[in-house]
Amino acid sequence: MSNNSNFNGDARNLNNHNAFLGIARQLLRPFIPMLFLTHLLLGLISFLLVKEELVGNQLIILLLILLGSILPDIDEENSRINKWGRILGKVIAFFSKHRGMFHSLLFAVLLSAILGYVWSWYYGIALFIGYLSHLIGDALTPMGIQVFYPFLKFRIKGPIKTGGWMEWVVRIILVVLIVKEIL
Repeated sequence: MSNNSNFNGDARNLNNHNAFLGIARQLLRPFIPMLFLTHLLLGLISFLLVKEELVGNQLIILLLILLGSILPDIDEENSRINKWGRILGKVIAFFSKHRGMFHSLLFAVLLSAILGYVWSWYYGIALFIGYLSHLIGDALTPMGIQVFYPFLKFRIKGPIKTGGWMEWVVRIILVVLIVKEIL
């Protein structure tokens, strides 16, 4: 009889633990969107790895890499970058599909080349590095990306579920690498 009561107690503890995790996720979701922060961390680690190679204002280079790391999601109507873009974001989301043109290597190269031509090639490269970090991050998810969209339907996919435990592991690893690089 004592075994049965221990089992019931363990089950209640597990249910309480799962309920707590569910509530915590719901409370944190508006404040810490999974991929948004992960993409920014990918952009930051990219900046730390290339900052010595790019000539120009380091703050502008950092900001362009961070912008590039979140810009592809402007095609998703619920993303922060789309909301920040206001009417432009709404128009882009209306006329394009998520992880379509804005998640292609062709668009990244085209946009970065335009920026490089009109402003500075180093700044164009900075935007491209951030954009590429975003594409790599999304390529690791089961939805993946069509890297050569619209020319090929070939999709690169990975195992990391958006908002899942593996993304948390990646996020922690990125934070550790960033702290190590800064210190």
